Amino acid sequence: MTFDLLTCSSGDTFSLWVPDQAISARIGSSVVLPCRLSTTLDIKSFEISWHRPDKKDTPVLLYKDLKVQENTGDARYRNRVSLIGELRKGNASLQLENLTLADRGEYVCWVEGSTWYDMASVNLNITVVGSLPLLSSAEAGYQMNVTCASGGWSPKPTLTWRDKGGRELRNSVDHYKTDSEGLVSVSSWLLVSPSESEWISCSVGLSDQEMKEGRVLPLRPACATAP
Repeated sequence: MTFDLLTCSSGDTFSLWVPDQAISARIGSSVVLPCRLSTTLDIKSFEISWHRPDKKDTPVLLYKDLKVQENTGDARYRNRVSLIGELRKGNASLQLENLTLADRGEYVCWVEGSTWYDMASVNLNITVVGSLPLLSSAEAGYQMNVTCASGGWSPKPTLTWRDKGGRELRNSVDHYKTDSEGLVSVSSWLLVSPSESEWISCSVGLSDQEMKEGRVLPLRPACATAP
């Protein structure tokens, strides 16, 4: 979205490019929120603001009068943000360090010259890898009720049961809960036949690269099989 502040020539106009997809980064790490001009225009003399929606008066970072304005804006971001792009090439990308869950959400990149400005939004997802799945089993008639629980995830994880041969077991009952900090816990139970050798696994994670797995052998208690 571009806005004409004054009558200007086509050479003074520009638009901003930001990624269409949300940027994802792990809690505690650093991330770059890309934002650059459609041309290689030198923007060292421009005003650059990164802010949350409807919070332009308390920016995450404000670059003005050829420098970043210290002690200005939202105190939560002080000493954690910087412009890392080459301004002379039209790059206004923001680096955000020591990520917390509160950092997730939408950020607005605002670039304003003497006669023209544009703004664009970047969305940030914060990923948190949760706990190892805790598995247990209990008798349920002639079957075993196997449960799996894991917590501390962001965003919502997937949970998958598999048998020893790697086949997915789909007849589970899953329950998700989000706590006051936005972290997600999941619990699931599954009815299976007792076995002394055929373990089953429960995998919880955000992707194939961030899966945590637990295994259980659904043994019937010894007292249940005693004569």
